[in-house]
Amino acid sequence: MIRLALILTGFILATGVIYKSVFATANFPIIPHTYRIAVSSTPLSAPFFVAEQQGLFKKFGLNIELQLLNGGVKCFEQMIAGDAEFATASETVVMFNSFFRDDFTVLTSFVESDNDVKLLSLNPDKYPNIANLKGARVGMIKSSASEFFIDNTLILHSKSLDFIDRVYLSASELVPALLAGKVDIISAWEPLGYQVSQLATGPIQVLSTKGLYSLSFNLITKKNLAKKNVEANARILQALSEAIDLINAAPEQYQQDVSQLLQVSQSELSYSWRDYVFRLSLGNSLVSNLQTQARWALQNRLVPGDVTVDFRNVIHTQAFEDMSRQRSLW
Repeated sequence: MIRLALILTGFILATGVIYKSVFATANFPIIPHTYRIAVSSTPLSAPFFVAEQQGLFKKFGLNIELQLLNGGVKCFEQMIAGDAEFATASETVVMFNSFFRDDFTVLTSFVESDNDVKLLSLNPDKYPNIANLKGARVGMIKSSASEFFIDNTLILHSKSLDFIDRVYLSASELVPALLAGKVDIISAWEPLGYQVSQLATGPIQVLSTKGLYSLSFNLITKKNLAKKNVEANARILQALSEAIDLINAAPEQYQQDVSQLLQVSQSELSYSWRDYVFRLSLGNSLVSNLQTQARWALQNRLVPGDVTVDFRNVIHTQAFEDMSRQRSLW
């Protein structure tokens, strides 16, 4: 805590900005329950790591157990199985599961990136842009954000979905397939793009797709728990909000902390961190993204065609509103 106070003091003196210190709010009574959050072991989850490391959950009277898992799908499954009260996952996970169950809800989005998923090639001359991809072998992960991203990119460039040759691979197969020449392009999220940049012996091409798809990571819980844990939900969001304030005030400091926690190099983390926008949000942007992905999933028969989902009902606004109201009083 002394280290954190020194960091914040230095930041205030350097900028002349009056920072709303994490010590500025009143004490919160302890909630005598341990809440388990299944967290994806990715830099996108940085607000949870910082909140834990800097004692922000405890500050708001919370006992939190972070369960680090490999990916949002596993986090979601952990929550549904009752082994965690909360989970973090992308909006793609939310969309797919909304067609099969209606017992969960989104409390907030906590990070966004419009450049996390990329189209990567080792042949810049042959594939300088999307218009040159006709007949290209594109490696992707079936029924995932990887496939949605390439399909959405083709549609936005007025290309048919059969414009390319699809090669379905697992996440671990994408980079080796590109390096071995088994595919011409891969549609992949970070840190796979960074891995290509480090392993390729020649030039690489990142096709211009920034801004075409905005990925978000979200905090999810079961609907019955959202109603039961009203106070805890709001406090968790308050802790995350303060953690995000710290991250945005001193990004290099917290990149280093997250790098050590996840055991990834500082250079790898910095490669993707520059595209992250850490903030709490909940509203029309998320609903719009869910609707767009749902149309794609329906058109490709990836979800039941006889099921209608109103994604406005997937969002639970009370915790976000309570958190926003509390912060406005600081």
